[in-house]
Amino acid sequence: MAEKTYDVCLILEGTYPYVSGGVSTWVHHLIKAMPELTFTSVCIRATAKEKAEYRYQVPENFVDPQLLYLHDHDTQKTAKMSTRERAALLETIRLWHLDANKSGSQGLLELVKALDASGGQIDVKDMVFGRKPWNIMLELYNLKHPESSFLDYFWTYRFTHLPICNCINAPLPKAKVYHTICTGFAGLMAVLASLRTNRPMLLTEHGIYTKERKIEVAQSKWIHTEQDDRLRIERDLGTFQNLWIHIFETLSRLTYAHAHRVITLFEGNRKMQILGGSDPDRTEVIPNGITLSRYENLKPRADTFEDERGVEGHYKIGFVGRVVPIKDVKTFIRAVKIVTQEVKNLEAYIIGPEDESEEYARECHELVHMLGLDQIVTFTGKVNVNDYYAILDLLVLTSVSEAQPLVILEANCAGIPVVASDVGACSELLHGRLPEDEALGPSGYITRPAEPMDTAQGILTILANPKLRRAMSLNGRERVTRFYAEADLISRYRALYRECMEMPGRMA
Repeated sequence: MAEKTYDVCLILEGTYPYVSGGVSTWVHHLIKAMPELTFTSVCIRATAKEKAEYRYQVPENFVDPQLLYLHDHDTQKTAKMSTRERAALLETIRLWHLDANKSGSQGLLELVKALDASGGQIDVKDMVFGRKPWNIMLELYNLKHPESSFLDYFWTYRFTHLPICNCINAPLPKAKVYHTICTGFAGLMAVLASLRTNRPMLLTEHGIYTKERKIEVAQSKWIHTEQDDRLRIERDLGTFQNLWIHIFETLSRLTYAHAHRVITLFEGNRKMQILGGSDPDRTEVIPNGITLSRYENLKPRADTFEDERGVEGHYKIGFVGRVVPIKDVKTFIRAVKIVTQEVKNLEAYIIGPEDESEEYARECHELVHMLGLDQIVTFTGKVNVNDYYAILDLLVLTSVSEAQPLVILEANCAGIPVVASDVGACSELLHGRLPEDEALGPSGYITRPAEPMDTAQGILTILANPKLRRAMSLNGRERVTRFYAEADLISRYRALYRECMEMPGRMA
């Protein structure tokens, strides 16, 4: 019986359908909007010890998803190699690490091609456990990192290389086009699929993967660092943090080099992709869009009634998103404390799931209690966000990294002004991207990231000024209706899929 061929294979890392959030919702809507196409996926997760439970009611055209666990070393069976093939493979690995001309994405690509020529799989011990890999690791350590702890170096080496082995060994569905929603290990999987099937691959980056991973690595508590200050993001990272960053940069360059089209959500990201090695002629901006009918009638239009509340009024404000460090929920909580000094009748909601980073969520609860906000701040957990859009006066987004957040579009479509940190596309969403868009006027207030006082000032500016609040509400509705309808996004992706599906090339 012939192996099934799907129209589109999505390569998903830490998202749909097992993790809720903006990117997952985007994927869900993309699949639902194209019932004429069959979608499958490779869903990349950390380990089989994590529960893999659907967070979405998946559409009927999303079928046969496969799971890949990055850090499990006993989940893949590998093909046997001859002694000569294995020796050649190990030398390729050695050159990847030690030859300046073969380091990075080019060396990794040669490694993959060598594997495909000898059976397409790699034994994990050939990369991290055997005697020869041990000698390669010692040679690399003595050459580049002799001042660092060898024990810490060993574990960093192992944890950065094991996921690559598992990606290389994982079986891949047969599809007419492969579409990865980030670079990283998902990008590696998409490149492997494209090389092995001679079918095109697409890349859509909502946020720039290497930038977001650099923030996470700089803040990490599980990577050894010789420095006490873990929050330095742009410079002075420790030896082992830089090893992780090097891996992520390598995978990004490899993905950029092999993608038929490199897509992102706004111009700032496209420029970063070009700086990261992407061919400008293959980059493209396709902004996010939303289904207008889901949000536009949740609240009365601001031009149908008078709202003259000042700071003495009763207000409801909310943060919408996952309770995780990159969303910087603590800045929202601290800003709420500042605002309560001026607004006496305030209700604040933290609307989103708390199970992705339970330690951080616990710290947020503790901060609320410490600041005496228990009667003001409510953690809702995962809920139908529309129930809250219907009552909110203001949405606040305090992320330290974003791409083009759907929650801003959703809130503006409902007529809710937004206070957002100046990251990703937030500024152009609230102030306009094109000249005719800018002419509409602002639909929110932009603040500096990780600045509670700045965030509080934005909240107070909007709440204290009824005319401004009214204008922002109307501007937001008009902006989303004219420039961010989901139908436009779907049309562009449908055309891209058709273009790729019709490209000539053998099916493996």
